Amino acid sequence: MSKNQENFKRGCTEILVLYLLTKEDLYGYQITQLFKEKSNGRFTMLEGTLYLILYKLVEAGYLSTYSKTVGIKRTRKYYHLEPSGQEYLNRILNEYDEITKGIAMILDREVQNYEQD
Repeated sequence: MSKNQENFKRGCTEILVLYLLTKEDLYGYQITQLFKEKSNGRFTMLEGTLYLILYKLVEAGYLSTYSKTVGIKRTRKYYHLEPSGQEYLNRILNEYDEITKGIAMILDREVQNYEQD
């Protein structure tokens, strides 16, 4: 994967994590698997990278956590989207929409100018 792809993905990761948590509470490994599954393998996430993002979102108050026992001795840490996290997601989705619209406008102009030459 190119450095450009990595940088672009890194910028989208926070939005995608928050969006997945609008559907249901999830644990870390589950989030990494959903990234892979929903993108048909185009978007993979290392757990270490994910946990840094989750920690940042918890510290900001956008997510909360709780533990749930699974099986005999296994405990999973689930992440829950708080109302402030939903507001933050809405805000960054609006910013994302504006950026992508601007990019599309620039690319369309470039394509039109190129085709005219």
